Amino acid sequence: MSPKLWPKPFQYVEHVKLFLFSLCLIIALAVITIFSYLYGRTDDIMFQRAREQAVIYADLINHLKLWNFDYGGVYVEMKDGVEGNAYLKRLGIKPDIRCEGGRSFTVRNHAIMIKEISRRSEQYDGIRFRIVSLLPLDPGNLPDPLEKEALSKFQQGNKEFSRLLKNPDEPPVFRYLRPLVADQSCLECHRQSYGPGDVIGAVSVTIPIGHIAAETETSRAIILLAAFLTIGFLIGSTYLLTWRFVIRLDDTQKQLKKLASTDELTGLRNRRHTMRRLEEEYDRAVRLGEPLCLIILDVDRFKGINDRYGHPFGDVVLKSVAARLLETSRSYDVVGRIGGEEFLVITPGAALKEAMAHAERLLATIRGAVVGDGEREIFVTLSAGVTDLREGDSTAVALLKRADRALYRAKQEGRDRAIAG
Repeated sequence: MSPKLWPKPFQYVEHVKLFLFSLCLIIALAVITIFSYLYGRTDDIMFQRAREQAVIYADLINHLKLWNFDYGGVYVEMKDGVEGNAYLKRLGIKPDIRCEGGRSFTVRNHAIMIKEISRRSEQYDGIRFRIVSLLPLDPGNLPDPLEKEALSKFQQGNKEFSRLLKNPDEPPVFRYLRPLVADQSCLECHRQSYGPGDVIGAVSVTIPIGHIAAETETSRAIILLAAFLTIGFLIGSTYLLTWRFVIRLDDTQKQLKKLASTDELTGLRNRRHTMRRLEEEYDRAVRLGEPLCLIILDVDRFKGINDRYGHPFGDVVLKSVAARLLETSRSYDVVGRIGGEEFLVITPGAALKEAMAHAERLLATIRGAVVGDGEREIFVTLSAGVTDLREGDSTAVALLKRADRALYRAKQEGRDRAIAG
C-alpha cells in the first residue's frame, strides 16, 4: 500500500485501532442482524408460497364439489376399466344407466370425481388432494394421523391447518387442510351421521415442495454470500476511510501544534515555545550538572531599516537573518524569535568559550550576507549577548537577564559584536 495512504502509526494509534475495531464490530453486528432476518424469512416465504398454492387447490376443489352437486353428479361412460360406485349403491342410489345402443354410464359424485382428478394431478406434478372424514362412506377417505389432528382442531373452531414436513429420507411436502361444514350437498349422503353446520370432514391437499426448497436454499446461499460481501465491503471501506480521516486529522493537529509553537514570519520557534524549552534545558542542565549557554541576538539599527525601506523590507531582513541563524546553529540548539528583531539561541552542553565562538560565527555569517528583495540590497549586522549557567542561578530567568545585559553592553560598545556577561 502507498506510504501516503498508510503512513507510519502516530502516537495514539492504539486508541484509533480500538475505535475502529468497535466501529467495525457495530457495523458487522448490524449487517448480521439484517441478513439474519432475511435468512430467517426464507422459510416463511417458502411456507407462504406453498400455502398460497394449496389454498388455490382447496378453492378449486370446493368449486368442483359444488359444481358436481349442482348437476346431481356427472355421468361418465363405463369403459376402459370405469366401474360403478359401490358406495352409492349401499345408500340406495343407482349410479349406473344403460342407453340405447348398448352404451353404459355411471355417475361420478364429487368425492369420486375429486379422487380421480387427484390421481391425474399426482401423475402430472405430484400434487394430490382428497376429501377426508372421520365417518367416511369410502374407507379410502379415512384420515391419516396428521389429518386426524387437523380435524380435531377444526372441531375446536380452527379455520385451516397447515404444516411443512421435512423428512431426511423423503422430499419435503406441504400439507394443507380446510374444514368441510355439512350443507345440503353433504347431507344427501351423510344425513345419518351429521347435521347442518357440523364439521363433516376436510379438504386435504399435499404439495411436494422440493423445487421450492431448492430455490430457498439457493436464496439462503445468496443471502450468506451477500452478507459476507457487504460486511467485507463496509468494514474495509469504513476502516480505510476512517483511518485516512484520522491520519488527516493527526496531520492537522501536528500543523496546529506547529503553528502554536512557530513564529509565523520567520518559521523559528515563537517566544512561548522558546521560553518553555529554556525552562526544560535549564532543569535538565541543573539535574545532570551539564553546561548550558544562551545567546541573545538583536538586529542592529532595525528601526532605521523599517523607517528607510518600509516594514515589508524589514520582514525580508528578519526572515533572512532567521534562516542564516538556523543554518549556522547545531541541530540540537534551540533557535527562536523572542521579540520584534530579537532572537535567542539555547546551546545545551556548550561551555561559555564554545558559546562565544558560536556567537562570533553567527555574527560573521550575517555580516557577510547580502539581504535583498529584488529591488534593493543591504548588509545587516547583529549584536549578541552571551552567558552560561552558573552556581547561584536559581531560575532560567536569571540567565536570560544576564544575557540581555551583555547584549545591552554590545550595543553600547558599538554594535556588531558579541559580549559575554
